[in-house]
Amino acid sequence: MNVTAQTLSTDTLSVDSTAVHLYPDTFRLAEQPTTASIDGVLLDIVAKQSAELYADDTTYILTPEEQYRLDSIQREMAETDSLRALNANLVVKRVETIPTIEIEKSWIKDEEEDRDAVLRAIRNIHTRWRKEATVMVQVTQNYVTPNWYQGGSSSFACLGIVKGQIGYFTERFTWENTGEWRAGCSTISADSLHKINTTDDLFRIYSKANLRIVPKLYTSAAVELETRLLPTYKSNSHNLKSGTFAPLRFNFAIGLDYKPVKGLSISFSPLSYKMVHIMDTARVNVTEYGLKHGEQTQHNIGSLLRLEYTWNPVREFSMETKFYCYTNYHDVELDLEVNCDFIINRWLSARLTLHPRYDTSVIMDGDEHAKIQFRELLSIGFAHKFR
Repeated sequence: MNVTAQTLSTDTLSVDSTAVHLYPDTFRLAEQPTTASIDGVLLDIVAKQSAELYADDTTYILTPEEQYRLDSIQREMAETDSLRALNANLVVKRVETIPTIEIEKSWIKDEEEDRDAVLRAIRNIHTRWRKEATVMVQVTQNYVTPNWYQGGSSSFACLGIVKGQIGYFTERFTWENTGEWRAGCSTISADSLHKINTTDDLFRIYSKANLRIVPKLYTSAAVELETRLLPTYKSNSHNLKSGTFAPLRFNFAIGLDYKPVKGLSISFSPLSYKMVHIMDTARVNVTEYGLKHGEQTQHNIGSLLRLEYTWNPVREFSMETKFYCYTNYHDVELDLEVNCDFIINRWLSARLTLHPRYDTSVIMDGDEHAKIQFRELLSIGFAHKFR
């Protein structure tokens, strides 16, 4: 369902008659409607259409093909009758070039979720700010007794994700801000020094401001801060692979942002500044992060290409892809992260993460060359969105 806002007379709810055949469930609201009256009208429409679409009074035993044809005919009749009744009571107007707020489709028949989506769209009409937060807690557990005939060892892994987004959107200017913290740990039977070790740790803040030049093309300025907060040890060693603010990465980029389709952003910054700082140089091998022995901070000037793509075809599935390519014209850093979230119900979800990485700035021993790094994670657990 698409809910769209346009400056019309106060308390006006209208349906674009030209869109009936293409988008039979598109409504256009006034810029400043009376919330109570509009809420009531929309909720009644959603309830009526849901009842008509999902009702099944058939008492005959039909074949799957006959049932499909019958459902299709009933659905078309319900949509047509609903629109005719709506058009009979509301002013029909043609509105050009309007901002759109989309309500997510769903595989699951959930009237309460549909109503919440309508109310969110109504609230969004009154403000240019958009905000959302996601909380995930996912675990994996395995227990094996010492005398188990196949051998093996017990293990436990936990992953927590907190992510928040807030943005300001106008026709020409947008300001998007994202904050994320991921923390994961697991038991390691092969490590005699550490019973629990960190498997995932990332704290990231990203802010981007865009000013439109022409449709789909923007001038852009972006700032990103990324670091680690928890210690990660090498197996059977007290040496750290990473620790608090080790490493600390900071990027500042100015360039262009191209948005050809919904959910896709391609940013190119011919002038980009990158800083890498290691807080604890005594226990962290700085050469693994591109620094030379004795260095604590490194500064680079280069070019940055960043691609972000979000695909959310239905409410139960979403995919978020981030591709990062930075070069100082001597070394290249490539980073691709793909996160797929599968919503099982309102409280449970599963996540698949694929994360390949390639970095030639890492100082290798002898003649050894940089290799592709890869991380994969599949987990299931609690998840909830706040809007």
